[in-house]
Amino acid sequence: MSINDRLTGFSGNSAVKTACVVATIANVTLSGEQSIDGVDVIAYDRVLVKDQTTGSENGIYDVSTTAWTRSKDFDGARDISRGTAVYAFGGDTQDAANWRITTDNPITIGITSITFTLDTVSVTGGDVTGAASSTN
Repeated sequence: MSINDRLTGFSGNSAVKTACVVATIANVTLSGEQSIDGVDVIAYDRVLVKDQTTGSENGIYDVSTTAWTRSKDFDGARDISRGTAVYAFGGDTQDAANWRITTDNPITIGITSITFTLDTVSVTGGDVTGAASSTN
C-alpha cells in the first residue's frame, strides 16, 4: 500500500484537490448557506473561495449553517503549494472550470494571499493546447 503526503502529492511538487461544487465570482461571507454563481450551496458542500478582498481568506471551504471552515485538505502548512489544482463543477459562469494556485511558495494558510488562476486547455484531434489564462 502506498502512502501519499499532502505536501508532495503524487508528483512531488503539486497536488490535485477533491472537486468543489462551485467557485466564487466575488467576495463572499464565509458563513451560512447562500447562492454562489447561481448555485445554492448547503452544509457540507465544498466551495473554492478565490475572490476575497483579503486574499489570505482564499481557499477551499466546507459550507456550514454557521461559520465556514477550511476543508481538511486545505487547512495546514503541508496542504498546498504553487501548482495545486482544484476543479469546480458547477456555476452559471464558471461551470466545469479547473483552477490552479499561482502564488509563489512558501504559502502560509491564513497569512499568505492566495491567487487562483483559471486553466484553459482545449483538446483537438488528440492534441492538448492551452495554458493558465486569467487570474481571479
